[in-house]
Amino acid sequence: MKRKIFILFALSLMLSSCENSTDVVIDLPYTEYTVVDAQLVAFQIFQGVTLTHTLPLGEEFDIKKAEIKDAVMYMVENGVRVIPLHYSVNGLYKPLEDITIKVHNQYELFVSVGSKTIYSRTTVPEVPEVEGVSDIDNQYLTAEVTAKPGEAYAAAWILNTGGLSFMANDFFEVVTPREYPSSILVRSMDIPSPYNTSTYSDRVYIKVFAFDKAYREYFITKTGSDQKDNTFTSGGGTVAWNVSGDHTIGLFIGVAEGNLLQP
Repeated sequence: MKRKIFILFALSLMLSSCENSTDVVIDLPYTEYTVVDAQLVAFQIFQGVTLTHTLPLGEEFDIKKAEIKDAVMYMVENGVRVIPLHYSVNGLYKPLEDITIKVHNQYELFVSVGSKTIYSRTTVPEVPEVEGVSDIDNQYLTAEVTAKPGEAYAAAWILNTGGLSFMANDFFEVVTPREYPSSILVRSMDIPSPYNTSTYSDRVYIKVFAFDKAYREYFITKTGSDQKDNTFTSGGGTVAWNVSGDHTIGLFIGVAEGNLLQP
C-alpha cells in the first residue's frame, strides 16, 4: 500500500518515463532536461532522490541510459543538519544511514552535476486531520479536512477485496483553502464499476494525503502541459515543478498519509 502513493504522487514521472513513443516525427526539436524525483513522507524512512535525464522522442526508456551517476548531492534539514546523498543504483542517491522524515521539518536539496546546479525546498506537512467522510451515491467518496497553512490536500479511494488492495491511479483534485483556519472538502476519483455498488460499500475506503502546498501548482498544470503525452521524455512544458535549475524538471516534495477511513 505504501508504494502506491508514489504512483499517485508522481504519476507523470512513473508512467511517462516507462512508455515507448511511436509514430513520431524524427526532426522534432529535442532539449535534454535533468529530472529530479523525491518524496519525503512523514514518519517514514527517506527513500532517496532519483536523478536522471530525459531521452529523445522515439527512444525507448532505459534507466541505464537515463541515470546520472556523477552528481554531488546533499540535503539540509532545518538549515542546520547536512545530509550527504550518495549514488546507489539506477540514478538513486541515498544517505549512508536511515533518515526518518519528520513533520514540520524543512528540507533543502542541493545538487551539482557538471556545470549545472539544482535547488529545491519543501516542508513536510502534518498527518491530515479528517473531520468526516461521506459516500456520494456509491460513485465517489469525500472527506472534510481541517486545513492548515502551507498544505494542500487530496484523497484516493482504496478497495480491499479478496485479500487484495487497489488504489485509484490518480487524484481527482488537490485543494487548498482561501483562508485559515477553515475546513475543506476533498473528493476521490469515481469508483469504477462494479465496485460502485452497495455490494462493495463496506470494502471501499478513503485515504487523505497532505502535501507541501507546492504540489497543488504541479497538479493543476501537469495535465494540460504534457508534450506528446510524455513530459519526462520530451521536455518540461509549462508544468509547475518545484525544483530550480537550468533545464531541470521534477518534484522534491513533502507529504503525509492519513489513515484508511470508511463513510
